[in-house]
Parts: sequence; C-alpha cells; structure tokens
Amino acid sequence: MLLASHGFSMALLWLLAAVGIFMFARGLPRFLDRFHITNSETRLLIMIAFTGVILFGTANFLWNLGEEKPKSLPEPQPEEASTEALEQEQPAPDDVDGFVALNYRNLHDYRSSLKRRLKELHSFFFKDVKKWGEQSPQQRGFLQNIIDIRWPGYEEMQETDAAVDLSLREFWIHYQTGQSRYVAKVFEEEANLLIEKIKDAQAFDNTADKSEQEEIDKLLTNVRKQLENKDIPRDPKNSRKELKFTPYTSQNRQMLLDWLQTKQEGTLVSSLEILGDNQNKIEESLRQIHEYLKNPDNAALRQPMIKIIELWQAVGRYNLYAQYQILNAVEAEYLVEKLSGGSAPALNAAVRQPPKAARDLHVRLLEVAPQIAQRAISRRVTEVEQSYSPTTFTELNKKKR
Repeated sequence: MLLASHGFSMALLWLLAAVGIFMFARGLPRFLDRFHITNSETRLLIMIAFTGVILFGTANFLWNLGEEKPKSLPEPQPEEASTEALEQEQPAPDDVDGFVALNYRNLHDYRSSLKRRLKELHSFFFKDVKKWGEQSPQQRGFLQNIIDIRWPGYEEMQETDAAVDLSLREFWIHYQTGQSRYVAKVFEEEANLLIEKIKDAQAFDNTADKSEQEEIDKLLTNVRKQLENKDIPRDPKNSRKELKFTPYTSQNRQMLLDWLQTKQEGTLVSSLEILGDNQNKIEESLRQIHEYLKNPDNAALRQPMIKIIELWQAVGRYNLYAQYQILNAVEAEYLVEKLSGGSAPALNAAVRQPPKAARDLHVRLLEVAPQIAQRAISRRVTEVEQSYSPTTFTELNKKKR
C-alpha cells in the first residue's frame, strides 16, 4: 500500500514539474522585454539556456527522489536476515533432545536405536512372555531358556540408556547456566564416549543372537523328529512302558486352532478336527460300554470286556498323542512367530527371517498331518471296532467249576 502511494506521489510531482516548466517557458519572453533585448537570436539562445537549465535540474531532482526507498519499508540487512533464520532453526531452550539431534547427530542416532531396541524387547517379549507360557505350558522350558538368553543384554542396555540420559541432563544444565560455547566444545569428546558405551551394550545384546538361534533350531528339530513317530514312543529306561506325554488341554488346543484359522491353514485345521471327532467317538464308545456293564444282567460280561476296554483306552491314548504331535509342531511355529515380535521391525537378528528349520518343519507338517489323522482313525477301526471275537461261554463256565 505504501509503495502504491509512493508511485502516485512521484507521478503527480512529474506532472506539476512539466506544467511549471511550460509556464516558465511562456513567461520568459515578457521577462526579457524588461531588459530591452530585441535581437531575436539572442532572445532565443537565452530562452533555450534558461529552460534547459530548469528542465535538467527539475528532472534530476525528481529522478533521485523516485529512486529513494520509502522510509516505512526498510529492507532487512543481510546480518539481520541470517540471525532470524538461525533463531528459527534452533530448538527450544529446554529441549536437550532437540539440541542433541541438531548438533550431535551421530549420538542422537545411536541413542534412538538403543531406545527402540529396549522398547521392542519390552513391548514384544518381556511384557507378554508370561502369558505365552500360560497359553503354551508344553514349551515353558523353552521360553525360560529364551528369557535367560535375552535378559542380560536387556539389563545392560537399560543401564546404558539410564547413564546416557544422566550425562545429557548434566550437560544441558551446564550448557544453560554456564558458558555455552565452552560446554558444547567439551561435550564433543563426551558424546563420542557415550556412543562407544551404546555400541558396547548393543554388541553384548547381539551376542545372544547365536545362542537364541541354536535354542530355536533345537526346538524345531525335536518337534520335526516327533512328527515321524508312528506310535507312542517307548520309555528309554523301560521299553515295556510308553513314554509319558502331557496331552493339550481343550483351551490350549482351541487357542492354536484359532491361530491356524487366522493364517488360513486349512489342512492343519482339518486334521485336528478329524482327530477331535475321533477322540469324541472313542470316549463315547467307552462310556457306552461302562453303561452296559453297570446292568446286573451283564455282570458275567465284565471279565471278557476288560480286554476290549483296554483296546479302546489304547487307541484313545494314541489319538491324544496324534493330536499332541500336530499341536506341538503348531505351537513351536506359533512361538517362533511371537519371538520375532509379530509386527515389530527387526526385533532380533536370530528371528528377523523365519529360520530354515522353521520352513522345513512347516513343509513336513503339511505333509504328515493328514497321514497322522488317518492313521489314528484306521487304528480305531481295525484294532477295536473290528476286533470282535465271540467268547465261548460254555468253556468259560467249565473252567470256573
């Protein structure tokens, strides 16, 4: 607005100057008459000279006036402009994190990576590992081993993080209250020392990668070997006894089934459902037999039916073991995924990518799960449902006499 007003004023001055010069030129002849200058050439030269001087002086004055800047719009000096930009880039006086990010970028990056790793371990492991142990009681020993591997590195990084934070707060107090340039210069060496401390803590954490990978591979290898069993293994200390195993509870089984369904693993879900139906049939048959034997009229059948009851119980145990084989493998896959942090970015080098043992296990599980389910059904049919062999009760009665 001021610039527009300045331009209008200059135009008006030029117009007034032109009118003034024109009026001067018209009045000059009458002025010359007073001096009785009659020679026409002399009069013309005098008029041209006076008019030219007035014209040149006026034009020069107006030109210089137009070049001047309006006093109300002073341009900022280069020094002032650079100071403004510097002030805008500086962080808030009480923001030590912003100051470090701006002036000690390397330290800021290492410190951020340390805090990110601590957050990942807390949010995607230590906060939930107890719940995983409750959901997967079969693997509590494995989970405890992982805790033992990760905990020392976690503690070391926590201590380092706390020490770095204290050093930064101490620096910031001195920077705000002392000679800031001197403090910042001294802190350059301290910043390098803090970076080395962070590197040492991260290196200590990374040493756990190999141990954790070995633990994961051991679990996956044992689970895959178990898939190859076609019967309940025998106790190494007593070959006449079956090796003890703990069947999965209905709650643990349902949790893993739900997880498989979210991953659209139709083959594994179908195999487990077949085994579930088979178990229901076995238990229903045993219940019916016991109901029949409660009848006093069937008292004489209790002894002959003992063997049949034992056969039903045997196929029931095998069916539970068949479910155990599949569920144990599924559970191992479930926990490896949990250990990878789910959506956590690069939680641990040991599990950033699915290990080869996990990929091999999954391929084999998809192959054998239907076979395991079908084998359990076949054993129920051939070993029990088709085991009927009539008892010769006349011979039995003679032996009793």
